[in-house]
Amino acid sequence: MDGAVVAETTEQRIKRILGPEGFEQVFRPIEEAGGLPNAAYWSPEWHELEQELIFRRAWVFAGARAELPEPGDMKPLEVGGMPIVLVHGRDGEIRGFQNVCRHRGMQLVTEPCKKATLTCPYHKWAYGLDGKLRSRPHFQGPNKADSFKDGGGEKLDLVPVRVEEFFGCLFVNISGDADPLDVWMAPVLEQLKGYDLSAIRWAGKLDFEIEANWKLAYENYMEGYHVFALHPRLLEFAPMDLRWSGEWRGNTFVNGYRFPEIQVGRGEGLPHYPGLSDEDRMQGQWFLTMPHFAVEIFPDQFTVLVAYPDAPDHCREELHVFLIGDEAATGEKYAKERAEVIQMWDDLNREDISILKGMQQGRRCSGYDGGRYSPHWEGPTLSYARKIVEMMLEQESD
Repeated sequence: MDGAVVAETTEQRIKRILGPEGFEQVFRPIEEAGGLPNAAYWSPEWHELEQELIFRRAWVFAGARAELPEPGDMKPLEVGGMPIVLVHGRDGEIRGFQNVCRHRGMQLVTEPCKKATLTCPYHKWAYGLDGKLRSRPHFQGPNKADSFKDGGGEKLDLVPVRVEEFFGCLFVNISGDADPLDVWMAPVLEQLKGYDLSAIRWAGKLDFEIEANWKLAYENYMEGYHVFALHPRLLEFAPMDLRWSGEWRGNTFVNGYRFPEIQVGRGEGLPHYPGLSDEDRMQGQWFLTMPHFAVEIFPDQFTVLVAYPDAPDHCREELHVFLIGDEAATGEKYAKERAEVIQMWDDLNREDISILKGMQQGRRCSGYDGGRYSPHWEGPTLSYARKIVEMMLEQESD
């Protein structure tokens, strides 16, 4: 023996963390299956694996373009455990960079802001809005400032992050090798052929701190089984007999229902998509494109819910509301109706928050083995657990 250590494959690592039985139960028929074992919700190693193999490889929603309306506007966030910053350039382009000075590794931007340069607070190295190094004072000695007309090159300029836009929604891809965003979002575009998405405008967002694993937010989001127990207003709007389980189309989950009448917060009082058919005016739809881009669509809105994992037992949620046309999104005429929509989403999401925390804590019990799924309601939810594992395994075969 030469003493060489053979590295674990991704599959071996997954099976070690979940246990052989925990791995296998996810892929059984729903009548015999269990969900992901407790380790997938509490293990720091599993959390890091998700960050590395899912969030750094996929397209991840990073915010609305309207959050950065003018040159110099900046939004810091964390994707896949990595600090990045979105920057509105002088040329109108939104760029992404790893949020770190190339000198000594200091984070450059900690809060949304508007600045002429990205200047490091540690030694005042300054970068342009295009990420190129401009100056580094006193680097060669007292009162000797280096200036750079065309940047400092790949060793000194900020490290770029791939950014693409989908109807005012900004996405980043840390690895840089995901399929083009329009390919990634093709199932959504196919489902929404009758909706003029060019009409949506950002109206605002809500932020939530959730004491639960990020996956629980989506497992809850996908299934309508809990609506009768938790959401009285939503149940009145769309009773259980109007609902179904939904289905997966590639890496996008789709669901929806036809409702008997529009209500405040869902279709009443605000402009609808232009040219919308009578059928679509009475329809709600929702989507989840892996790994975390969840969207609910009603005749008057396009609402995005995303969760960013930052610990096994904690995630941060952003809920972005897009309405139809500038007047609906920002004008005085619809201020009351706009506030009602945003309040409706705040109320609905808060009804789920305590449940998510309870499910997280329940997964500390050794007697919980992944649970049992309703064949009628929760087939797609079980498939979500499978897709999490499959996304990780796909990276090993690339």
